[in-house]
Amino acid sequence: MHAVAIHTLKKDKEILASALAAVLGVTTYDALARLRAHGNGPLIVAVFAEEERAVQLVERLLSAGFNSALLTAGEIESEGRARLAKRFNLGERELGIVTEKGDSLRIPFQDIDLILRGTAIVRDVTSETVKNRSVSLGRAILSGGMMIAKTTKNVHEVTTEERHGFVNLYAGDSSTFVFRENNLVYDSLGSALRPSRAANFAYLVAELRMQCPHALYDERLLSRAGQAALLSPSLNPEEYLVVATALLAKVLRRKF
Repeated sequence: MHAVAIHTLKKDKEILASALAAVLGVTTYDALARLRAHGNGPLIVAVFAEEERAVQLVERLLSAGFNSALLTAGEIESEGRARLAKRFNLGERELGIVTEKGDSLRIPFQDIDLILRGTAIVRDVTSETVKNRSVSLGRAILSGGMMIAKTTKNVHEVTTEERHGFVNLYAGDSSTFVFRENNLVYDSLGSALRPSRAANFAYLVAELRMQCPHALYDERLLSRAGQAALLSPSLNPEEYLVVATALLAKVLRRKF
């Protein structure tokens, strides 16, 4: 999948709607509905299987005056291969990381240029069968009073939702590092250790922001609404969070 997005939008989105509609070949109403997403972008306006078609749309958008970005399938796959941190150590000038695979490395705080904070949402739908027994006068009459109850089965769908916080760190050309609230070991905090994972994770985020004041910080991925605003209506945040993350990182870092 290749995604085409627009960003750095002007405040008067109603004026932009007709121009966007003309480029996309949709109605002004449909274009305005997409532009009404909170903020000035980025927001995905089209997805393609073929990169060539995506490139052509980017060129048309640029010609129409839109700031446009192409997120390629390769970039999405690269974001999906981010290195997952298991342990960390907050040094005076650098961050120590031990990945889930056991690799150890250190990143100078001054090299970190972007911190993305978000919430991953995992939904699971299961089927639950509920049996109900009720009195049936008709069955009692037909059976001579032997059978007076009937059993019915109703199948209900039960949706459960699990959320966990995460932070993505970007530093130059190195791999993306992902810190997941529920996967981290926090024993390196020592005397600063809090009684809950949520509190420890919040402490880690605060320390990273303090140690990296020069780095961009963005938390629009914290809510499902913020994630949906980045994605097109056909891409749900639960399944395509990696696309939203890759797009936001690319635009904020201005690498396109």
